[in-house]
Amino acid sequence: MEYFYKAATYDGKLQQGKVTGQSESLAVSKLQKQGLVPLEVKPISFSSVTSKSGLESSARIIGTQGFKEYLKNLLTGESISSWRRKPKTKDLILFAEHLSIMLQSGIPLNKSLGLLGELTENKHFSKVIKEIYDQIREGNALWQALENQRPIFPEVFVNMVRAGESGGVLDAVLTKLVDYLKDIQELKEYIVSAMIYPSILGITAIFSIVIMLTLVIPKFAEIFSGLGIDLPLMTQLMLQTGTFMQSKWWIILLLVGFVLVVFKYIIEQPQGKKKWDGLKLRFLLIGPIIQKIEIARFSRTLGTLLNSGVSILTAMSIVKGVVINTILRESLDNVYTDLKQGRMLSVSLEKRRVFPPLAVNMLGVGEESGNLSGMLERVGELYDKDLKSAIKSFTSVFEPCLILLMGLIIGTMVVSMLLAIFSINQLGM
Repeated sequence: MEYFYKAATYDGKLQQGKVTGQSESLAVSKLQKQGLVPLEVKPISFSSVTSKSGLESSARIIGTQGFKEYLKNLLTGESISSWRRKPKTKDLILFAEHLSIMLQSGIPLNKSLGLLGELTENKHFSKVIKEIYDQIREGNALWQALENQRPIFPEVFVNMVRAGESGGVLDAVLTKLVDYLKDIQELKEYIVSAMIYPSILGITAIFSIVIMLTLVIPKFAEIFSGLGIDLPLMTQLMLQTGTFMQSKWWIILLLVGFVLVVFKYIIEQPQGKKKWDGLKLRFLLIGPIIQKIEIARFSRTLGTLLNSGVSILTAMSIVKGVVINTILRESLDNVYTDLKQGRMLSVSLEKRRVFPPLAVNMLGVGEESGNLSGMLERVGELYDKDLKSAIKSFTSVFEPCLILLMGLIIGTMVVSMLLAIFSINQLGM
């Protein structure tokens, strides 16, 4: 079987072509025996596909997701991100993964970056990598070059690279960074996948109700207006609503747009965002999900940083930036202050009530055994599983509730029309 490959030579040149092999792993081994560093290997029948591919070890294909992937990108704002010419999380994963492979193979950093600039398919991101390459040639450290490209490279990315360069283990840290980014991406895709069907169901419900009010009910209004009878109150309200939506739809759109703009402005203000974040945590089903997301992200990030050789204080100052909820972030500010005063992490988290008791006890055990980083990662895994269970429970409740609500609204419209028809029959009798 033939495979299309992209590989790097040890003198820092990019090479691509075709290689034969009974399997992908054998094709990779064949390239390695030729003194090449495989970066991408895929069956020749898929070489014309323009989707992004990635590597799990020295070469692995991340298959296309088709229409499902398109919906995910749409719902997560990936299409908007592309329109703004910003790299996606997958671009960052491929960048770190390819760079790690090249460094482990003995290719110098500057040559590796030069190769990545040619290899990257995202034109804007390729330009960013070339700018980083120029800064490296000028004598800057890699983390400094990445920091100059913010917000393209998040704070966690920059600081982990900084820790790797300081300890002389940049390739190993990049591997851990890839694992971290893939975990975050996987969690993000799981959440979006779980919300695709409810989103489609909600859009369908709204569309159905609008069609009923703007097209179906006004037809009944024309019929009833020529009869000269007193219609039931419910029917009158429904007919007036349909007539208004048909003739004044632009007022509704303007009003909805105005409300959304005002709401966005309010939640972007410090006090408004704080109140909104606090309200979200108190929502019946959404609040626990948000808390689990933040705790899982916090635990994984802090554990990864500690494993990469970053001190606890520096790691905490970084991790605060990955927590989105303002209320939880303020609690972590207090935890950071406690750590500076010499308190243990588990004690401070229990005092500030950031983590549930189970997670606090697990971290306490990790601190006592000297394996805090490992325990943090286990807490992250635990809450990832709890999060998936919570999302599944939410969708299992949300979907029938949405169907019931849609049925009630449409049922009310039908009943209002039937009442009018019954009143006509009674008049005829």
